[in-house]
Amino acid sequence: MYPLSFVPFVLGHLTADYLLQPRAMALQKSAKGLKGFGWCTLHCAVYTLCICAFVQFWNPVFVALVYFTHYAVDRYSLATYWLRLIQGRDISAAHLDTTSAHREIDISFACLVYAVTDNTIHLITLWILMRMFA
Repeated sequence: MYPLSFVPFVLGHLTADYLLQPRAMALQKSAKGLKGFGWCTLHCAVYTLCICAFVQFWNPVFVALVYFTHYAVDRYSLATYWLRLIQGRDISAAHLDTTSAHREIDISFACLVYAVTDNTIHLITLWILMRMFA
């Protein structure tokens, strides 16, 4: 894995989280119970395979860390917790605000902020892993 470039990590992330993640998986992976557990487990397996394939690195500790860090971020929707912690744009709050004249725009922008926040958490995690195994 040396010399390292972050590009394969980004390509693996984009492939797994966007090209290979069907709508049902995206919506159900953080659901409670066995259904959510199953969807998230499958998604994280695909994600880990994509990252390792693009990076061409199969160290068992690296594989486990990619899997479990991605699992934690997706299963528990850590982006939601982060946005609430910093009092950022919250999709639920925007949806519940029926008094706003710009409610649809607020919801749309909150969705964009959530997606960027989620991706940033994933990419920071991958950057840390890359640095750990450099």
